[in-house]
Amino acid sequence: MQHFIADPTSDEIRQRAYEIWERRHQPEGYEAEFWFQAERELKAERLHEDGSNGGGDPKSGAGSDCAR
Repeated sequence: MQHFIADPTSDEIRQRAYEIWERRHQPEGYEAEFWFQAERELKAERLHEDGSNGGGDPKSGAGSDCAR
């Protein structure tokens, strides 16, 4: 049985990107980088919360905890 994991909403990504921007001392010109980082983090968290569908590939979440 396949599990469906919903993608993060734009509002969730926007909020996370804002948090990243604040942590990085509010630099200008990194909007796209922070947006994509936020999206990756949120997706990785959802996969982790889902239990990785019974173990799966251990490489699939590599590095997701390092960015925090």
